[in-house]
Amino acid sequence: MKELLTTNDVVFLCTIEDALRQGGIDFAVFDASMSVIEGSIGILPRRVMVVDGHYQRARDLVERLEQHPLGLQDGADEGALAGVDEAATLADIDLTDDLFLGGALEMYQPKCGFRSGIDAVLLAASIPDCGAMRVLEAGCGAGVVSLSIAVRCQAALVEAIEIEEVNVAIARKNAERNHLSDRVSIYLGDLYDPVTQLELLGFKRNSYDFVVANPPFYDEREARVSNNPLRRRAKRAMAETLEEWVRFLTAMAAPKGVISLIHRADKLDDLLAVLSRRFGGVKIFPLYPKPNEPANRVIVQGVKGSRAPLTLMQGLVLHDENGDYTPEVKDICAAPNMHQAFDRL
Repeated sequence: MKELLTTNDVVFLCTIEDALRQGGIDFAVFDASMSVIEGSIGILPRRVMVVDGHYQRARDLVERLEQHPLGLQDGADEGALAGVDEAATLADIDLTDDLFLGGALEMYQPKCGFRSGIDAVLLAASIPDCGAMRVLEAGCGAGVVSLSIAVRCQAALVEAIEIEEVNVAIARKNAERNHLSDRVSIYLGDLYDPVTQLELLGFKRNSYDFVVANPPFYDEREARVSNNPLRRRAKRAMAETLEEWVRFLTAMAAPKGVISLIHRADKLDDLLAVLSRRFGGVKIFPLYPKPNEPANRVIVQGVKGSRAPLTLMQGLVLHDENGDYTPEVKDICAAPNMHQAFDRL
């Protein structure tokens, strides 16, 4: 392994670790235990080591983060949205053209702001094909989850709510270019609004067979907060924020409807506390970055109104020892087999 960097900035270290995991880069942090032994609260430097074959890709990622200390994702350019307000239109920002599901889904995504990756594909894969069904996504971004579900579940009607006008424009464009506009509807709205107000947009409470979300992962009290409003709102994750997301999804789910969320493994207790008052039969599906490593993500499903006990599933290993996706993950990323690993849910 090669040394990528040395830092005593714990927040920046967390940002680097998350970026490396999202990028599928094999790494290890050295000297963390020494800092604990010394009682230094992050004063002693920690070394981040990566495998030789991933070093240059990791170095490029770190250079972008060092140039933009508020943090970027997936090659984003902070200047791309400089001066762009929340009413930005599709023409106001730079977009990337990305392929999902083995090329079955062509997606525009903003260079700056929240960008979907493997988490979105796995969340979509957790939804079984039940024929004619209604699915609702909260906070759809550019629409990767909603459109992935529609690609695989060809009789499903999918609706999504998104608060950022620019993301709504991108998601609608993506639905159009993938010939899914007849089955995927994207609405501009705030899930914090009263349900009666949301119903005026076209949503109908107690009517969706599946409700899904990739809630914000980061607590503003734990991580750096971007001055970019699109990034800040996408990453906000106070406990009360998670409560509001689940409240909205609960109101919209049909009786015995299923909720499916992907979230940080270390926030599982918060998520279960919110779900326990509304959903039962909860199943926890851990996502392990590599063999013999602790899970850093979980997919959690529950049934509205159920009293069944909680079940901990076997889960899924994302990368092999070389940092490549495992064969099971590669199968999931191919549209015809998306739900294969999730039949246990």
